[in-house]
Amino acid sequence: MATFETVTREGLGKGVARKLRQQGRIPAVVYGAGKENISLEMNLNAFRVAIAGQGPTLFNTVHQLSVDGKVENVLVRGVQRHPVTDLPEHVDFLRLDPTKMITVHVPVHLRNEDQAPGLKRGGIIQIVRHELEIHCLSGNIPTEILVDCAEMEIGKSIHIEDITLPEGTKVFTDVNFTVVVMVGVKVEETDEEAGAEA
Repeated sequence: MATFETVTREGLGKGVARKLRQQGRIPAVVYGAGKENISLEMNLNAFRVAIAGQGPTLFNTVHQLSVDGKVENVLVRGVQRHPVTDLPEHVDFLRLDPTKMITVHVPVHLRNEDQAPGLKRGGIIQIVRHELEIHCLSGNIPTEILVDCAEMEIGKSIHIEDITLPEGTKVFTDVNFTVVVMVGVKVEETDEEAGAEA
């Protein structure tokens, strides 16, 4: 969890945003939970330090947002970045209502892959879906979806219906899509074998 220090922003538009960035600050907005949208500004370097190393978990971790000293729980819903420098240029924050369902993208992680029979026979485990779109209460966001590979043989797939999701979470889909698959390694022909067939 990170704490983002912000203040309410005076003025809107590209000109105001450009001036903020020249001052080492970036515009932001917070919305949701039935409250009004508030335009914010924050220190660019402080934001970069706060999100350093978080990767995809940045967007499914509950953070604290301080607005003029008042703190509330939020999710980072979006970070717009400069196309050349990759520096953050705008941030969207979503207020959390613990009684409401939200949608988040949660990374898929494997467990017991070293026990998979197919792996011992030279197979390779491939993650088809590296993250899943999960519906859950904002106070019950899983940090990961674990897929047990202990029984995987070459040619076997694990589908979304095979996975036990954390309590209180759902994946809305009409398709039993593949999440993980065990594939065999194709042995390349040796030069001698290729010559013999010629």
